[in-house]
Amino acid sequence: MIILFLICAFTIAVVATVVGFGTSTMLIPLAVLFFDIKKAIVMVAFFHLFANISRISLFKDHINWRLIPIYGIPLLVSCFLGAWLLQYLPSDTLRFAFGIFLVLYALVSFYGSRLTMSPGNVTAICGGLASGVLSGLLGMGGAVRVAFLQVFGLQRDSFIATNAGLALMADMVRIPVYLTTGVMNPYREDFLLIPLMVVVAYLGTLLGRRLSKSIPEDRFRHVVLAALLLAGLNFIFRG
Repeated sequence: MIILFLICAFTIAVVATVVGFGTSTMLIPLAVLFFDIKKAIVMVAFFHLFANISRISLFKDHINWRLIPIYGIPLLVSCFLGAWLLQYLPSDTLRFAFGIFLVLYALVSFYGSRLTMSPGNVTAICGGLASGVLSGLLGMGGAVRVAFLQVFGLQRDSFIATNAGLALMADMVRIPVYLTTGVMNPYREDFLLIPLMVVVAYLGTLLGRRLSKSIPEDRFRHVVLAALLLAGLNFIFRG
């Protein structure tokens, strides 16, 4: 069981690195097949953290530092709020609403030049607020974060690196809140998996980086949009 979970985690780390997001969105539905829901959430949260650290170590020279504070500070605030509210609020309505947004965004972007949002500070702040609350409340904010980052027209490596930096900021806020509020209660033996997850996250990210180089820049955006469309459908129809 554990070996199969790690194989799935490795595969998803590869795919998520290629498209620039999606570790939690893709892994949580699989993790619940191996663990109870609380254990699945904590395992994926830690794996997500390690995967983002790996991506930053490999793509750090390409981070767009101008966007990090503008996008990241609102993200930190709303992520904390979302993680804190998780113990009180139902999430089905929010998940459905964001799913509709992602599907519409992907379709409009496929058939138009780009979503009509200005690549300015207001867009970055709104993206930070939206993706932060979704990261905290559902543990899956990457798709919305990517939707807003797409507007800025970042090159492939900068896109992956900047998104990883923002995702790491969210992880560092939401994991302590989950643990202190009792939303997630990992068992002591579960932490034995952490060294294995570190290795799997790094190796998956390393392979994903190599594969991403083989995708032409003009096709990379379409790969990301296809992933956003699938993520939106997952939000809408996931029970």
